Amino acid sequence: MYSGAKNLQKNNSITNETEVCVYCGKNPTPHFLAWYFESMNLWLTPVRKVLLFNPLSTVIKKIFIKINLSLRFFRLGRFLGIIGLQEDINKCKVLRAKVLWEEAQKRGIEMKELLLFGKPFDTYIATKKEFLKKQQMSNSKPTIIFSGLPRPQDYNDSSLDWMDDKWLFKKKLLQHNLPVANGAAAWTFNRAKKFFYEIQATRYPLPATRLPVIIKPRAGSRGRHSTIFVSSVDDLRHAFKIAKQLCFWVVVEEQLSGPVYRATLINYELCGVLRGDGPQVVGDGVRNIRELIEIKNSQPHLGVKDIQVDASMELFLSRQNLNLRAVPKKDEVINLSEKIGVNYGGSSSEDFEVCHADNKELFIRAAKIIGDPIVGFDFIIPDITKSWKEQRSGFIEANSLPFINLHHDPLHGQPRNLASKVWEMKNW
Repeated sequence: MYSGAKNLQKNNSITNETEVCVYCGKNPTPHFLAWYFESMNLWLTPVRKVLLFNPLSTVIKKIFIKINLSLRFFRLGRFLGIIGLQEDINKCKVLRAKVLWEEAQKRGIEMKELLLFGKPFDTYIATKKEFLKKQQMSNSKPTIIFSGLPRPQDYNDSSLDWMDDKWLFKKKLLQHNLPVANGAAAWTFNRAKKFFYEIQATRYPLPATRLPVIIKPRAGSRGRHSTIFVSSVDDLRHAFKIAKQLCFWVVVEEQLSGPVYRATLINYELCGVLRGDGPQVVGDGVRNIRELIEIKNSQPHLGVKDIQVDASMELFLSRQNLNLRAVPKKDEVINLSEKIGVNYGGSSSEDFEVCHADNKELFIRAAKIIGDPIVGFDFIIPDITKSWKEQRSGFIEANSLPFINLHHDPLHGQPRNLASKVWEMKNW
């Protein structure tokens, strides 16, 4: 194995704030804090189910909504100097909120970002301008405070408590016979190894035909600390340690073949189907992988960052029995990273228009099973233009705060205005 990759295997954590964790990619997060909060959140799911989702709590929530408790806390925070506001859309760093803000301005909605001790925390206040002078007299709740994305005020929000849990999400869809990637959650390496062998034995009984699995934290987003092309016990051990840095539990899962699609549904309407690809090169039968990368970087596409050649790429290629000196066959597609999107030299395409009707129906059915009006599904399928019934495909996770902005600005395909769908759901 390449020496840089060996050194990378030994370095599994961020050593200081100036260094970048290669497993987090371009979306770093503090490892210990992420591990603590994600793990505790999963531990407490059964407790919250009893305490927060019962008839009494439902009544209490309705009372809080009626008196607009969040707005009262906001005013108290402002009075105490804890909560601040910033009104400049250009200062908003969350692109999901920015497209929502832009659409709000078109609709006569005044939107501002809340600051906690001067720092943004993805929370916003929105007011219908025509009600600004008569807020106290109106019963229509013209002012709302929301985190991430605004949802209906008085709906059953119990699914928000578990939909981001990759394991619970998988079990929920299995109960309704929807396609998912085979797999299970493990907290010890021995259990992970047991599931690893079971997955391979189920689909590939002959050792010569075994295909890899994916290892990832049970909770978390943006593909942080996920490892694909895991096909040996040594790879599994290393990938397990990486995933364990962000969560107590680790998901061992069949690696489906095909691009990852983000199907986003708002108010149980399918609004966008975005294809995401990681950095790739296509072989010509002559040049090696390093040369193909150099050629691709020399022909930049607006909005796409250069492919970075580093030790993490060497390690990724090594799990495919490849290296930078390998010469791919003509038209052979070589994946270069677990990370997906234009920030890594990959690609995106809005494929809503070409998505097969069966697949659209499947996404809507899944959203109704989840029971939340805003959800983004990650779904792997070889060919989105064909029915999921004709090919091996499956859901891999759900997201309660999908990045709707990705549908607004795809690299290819027709953009979809999902922010407008959010405000329409609110009847604003």
